[in-house]
Amino acid sequence: MRIDVFFDVYPHPSKPYFESQLSEWRRQGHVLRIYSLGQIPGGTSEFPISFIRTLRQAPLRLLGTILWRLARNPARSWRVMRSERQPLAIAKRLATDAQLPADPPDVYFVHNLATAVHFSYLRLAAPHTTLAIYYHGGEIPGVRQIPPEESVRALRRAHIVFSNTQASVDEVIARGAAPERTVRIPVGFPLERFAPPPNRTYLPDNCWRFVCLGRMAREKGFDVVLHAFAELRKQRQDFHLTLIGGGPELTALKALAAQLALGEHVTFAGFIESYQAMIAHLAMVDVLIFSSLPVPGSNFKDTQATVMQEAMLMGASVIASDIGGIRESLPTIFHPYLYTPGSQDELLARLSSMMTDDSATLRTLSQTGRQFVIDHYDIRSINAQLLAHVAAVKA
Repeated sequence: MRIDVFFDVYPHPSKPYFESQLSEWRRQGHVLRIYSLGQIPGGTSEFPISFIRTLRQAPLRLLGTILWRLARNPARSWRVMRSERQPLAIAKRLATDAQLPADPPDVYFVHNLATAVHFSYLRLAAPHTTLAIYYHGGEIPGVRQIPPEESVRALRRAHIVFSNTQASVDEVIARGAAPERTVRIPVGFPLERFAPPPNRTYLPDNCWRFVCLGRMAREKGFDVVLHAFAELRKQRQDFHLTLIGGGPELTALKALAAQLALGEHVTFAGFIESYQAMIAHLAMVDVLIFSSLPVPGSNFKDTQATVMQEAMLMGASVIASDIGGIRESLPTIFHPYLYTPGSQDELLARLSSMMTDDSATLRTLSQTGRQFVIDHYDIRSINAQLLAHVAAVKA
């Protein structure tokens, strides 16, 4: 199958599942072309990427490209023009389409709603190609929040919409996706990359090792975690918390940790560039804390929270806020450790409850968690499911 894949930002070091998906499709023999609207400086990929430029970035070059496309493929150009009503929007779509090959693939596979807003015109430009959209969740705070009229238009043009949890499926339907063309399929993992060491230990020197991993931003709730640990420190001293990641709130969080006198109990490890190094770190902790919370004025809610599955694959247990699709992305053995998003008191209670366990209990929890991920998130079967649904649309 020939698949053109579109991203708003790629490569994305915080979303390694993109690269995993592409690698698995290539292993299965599919032909891929990758397009992105932007990139994070320093990001790398094993795949060649075509970056889509805007009229503002390259006006003269794109004008020539548009004229060439009009001359060589007037029928497609006419269909592109019919996808918009305003002259400026028409010019933007012509500029985008002129940068794509004239020969359409079997599938246009679009990641994220923001990308779909930009590329949903492809449904009209190439009417015999399946347009599939994968909705990974709402827009994070600080970026443009997509208004309803744009989301409805983009999602209704898709032949099929995928999303990773039932909660996010319900969310994307509420934002305009057709229920009969929306399918729940989670993000998968190349399981061979996740091998806990045979001597995997728990509670070394009777010390609990916790980790928070993610973008240091308001929606991740790391300030709530620090406040909960400040209260925990009043009860016991046998723990250490590591926060991994960078972001706009990093300086403020470091100041908060100092203000709360957490001292030697907390380490800020910064951003770990290597995905394998991050995976290896998860094999050296006992518990991942996933503390995401809703932010007023934002469409963001965590859905699958892939870091939880990565942690479970490496033998860590999970304490998590009960937001979005988190509950359905964990085995039931971890449900007693869910807490109301943003509740410092409930998080403290879950920490205290888990810390009554011993290393043997932690090992049992970890084995259950790892098997849950193996059973439900193998990228080989998940990628096959995605394309089976696409093939059914074409049939």
